[in-house]
Amino acid sequence: MRSILRIVLIYLGIFFLVASKLFASSADMFGLSSRLSATAGLPTFSNPDPALIYQNPAFLTQAQKLYTTVGILNTADFFKPIENVVVQNELSGLSVETGNPKTDAENMMGMNLGLLLPVRTDFPKIGAGVIGFIPFGSLASVNTGENYVPSYALYYNRPKHFSFIGGVGIKPWDELSMGVGANLYLTSGANTKMNINGTNSSVALAMDIKPAVSFIVGSQYRWDEWSVDASYHQDLNYAMVLKNETKLFDLPIVEFLAKTAMFYDPQMVGVGISRIFKNGVQLGTRLDWKNWKKYQIALNQVTFSNPADTDSSNPVPSFLPEVQFKNIFSPSLGIEFPLKSTWIRAGYRYEPEHIKSQEENSNFLDTDVHILSCGMGRSFGIFTVDLHLQYHQLVSQVVQKTDSAAVGYKEGGYIVGGSLLNYGLTLGTTF
Repeated sequence: MRSILRIVLIYLGIFFLVASKLFASSADMFGLSSRLSATAGLPTFSNPDPALIYQNPAFLTQAQKLYTTVGILNTADFFKPIENVVVQNELSGLSVETGNPKTDAENMMGMNLGLLLPVRTDFPKIGAGVIGFIPFGSLASVNTGENYVPSYALYYNRPKHFSFIGGVGIKPWDELSMGVGANLYLTSGANTKMNINGTNSSVALAMDIKPAVSFIVGSQYRWDEWSVDASYHQDLNYAMVLKNETKLFDLPIVEFLAKTAMFYDPQMVGVGISRIFKNGVQLGTRLDWKNWKKYQIALNQVTFSNPADTDSSNPVPSFLPEVQFKNIFSPSLGIEFPLKSTWIRAGYRYEPEHIKSQEENSNFLDTDVHILSCGMGRSFGIFTVDLHLQYHQLVSQVVQKTDSAAVGYKEGGYIVGGSLLNYGLTLGTTF
C-alpha cells in the first residue's frame, strides 16, 4: 500500500509541477494516447485509459486497479508549398515583392503521462484520473506571426501545446456512469508604456498570469452489449494580450495591440454509441458538434495618433481583415478486436472546413480533413504496450484572393492541401 501511495504522490507531484506552466489542449485533433488515437476516440472496454478523461470523464469508473501510462507522441506535416505569392505590396511604401511563405511547423514531439485510480470499487463506484501532454523543446512558444502570411489555422502550433486534464467519475448503479473533468491552463497579458524624450525617458512594464479551467461533463449508459455516452466540453480560448503605448517627443503616439491566438478548443457536444460482440470485437461511432462560430481570431493592430496636430485628431488604425468561422459536425468511427493478448485497432474521423471564406485577405488556410488511424496493443502481464499511426489527408482546393494587390495574392490562386502523420508509443503498468 505504501508503494502504491508513493507512486500516486510522485505522479501528482509531476503533474502539479507541469500544470504551473501549462497552457491548453491539443487532445481533440491528435489524442493523448496511442489507444485513443488509433480508434478515433472509441471508448474501449478492453482496458481503462487515462486519456479517456478528455473524451468523457464518466469512463473513469472502468478503473479496477491503479494504472499508470507514459508515452511518446510525434507529428510530422507535409503541407503543399505556397510559392510566388505577394509578400509585400505598395501600401508599405515599397515595391511589390513575391515570395514563398513557410507553412510547416517544427519541433512537434512530446511525452504523455497518465494515471487512473479506483477510489471505490463497490457501488457507488468512484474512479479518478489525470492525463498530461508535455511538448519537447519549449515550455511555451509564442509567435504572433504576420496578419497576412498564409497559415493552416487548424494545425498551427497545435501539437506543441501543453495539456493537463483531471477528472472523477461515479457509477451509482451498474448501468449508469457520470463524470466531470477539468482542462487546466493559464491566461496571461502584458502592458508596456514607453515615454521617449530628451530628458527623462522611462519604461514601465506590467504582466499578469492567472489560472483558468475549461470544464468537461459526461455520462454513459450501458446495457447488455451496448453503450451510449454523451459529453459536453466548455470552450478553451487562450489569447495572449500584449499592449504597448509609446510616446515620442514631437512625434505621434504609437499604440500596439497584439492578441496572439495561442490555442483554441471550441465548445463541443458529443454523442456516441458502441457495441461489444461475443468474440470481444467492439465497434462504435460518434458525432461531435463544434461551436467554431463564436471564435474571434486574434490579430495584431497598430494605431498612430498625434494629439498636437489638430488635423490628426482621429487616430489612424491599421486595417484588420475579418475572419469568420462556422460551426461543424464531425463524425467518427472506431473498431477494436482482440487476438489473444493483442488488440488490433482502427478508426476514421471527418473534420470539415472551419472558415467560411478564404477568398479575402485573412490568409488563414483551412480545408476538409479525412483522418485515418490504426494501431495495436499487447499485454505482458501487468504491462501493456500500445502503438498507433494517424494519417491526416487535407482535401486540396484552390484559394484565389479577390484583391490582386493584397499580400497573399497569386495569379490563378494557389493550392491548399497536403497531409500530416501522427504516431506514437504508450507504455502502461497495472499495480
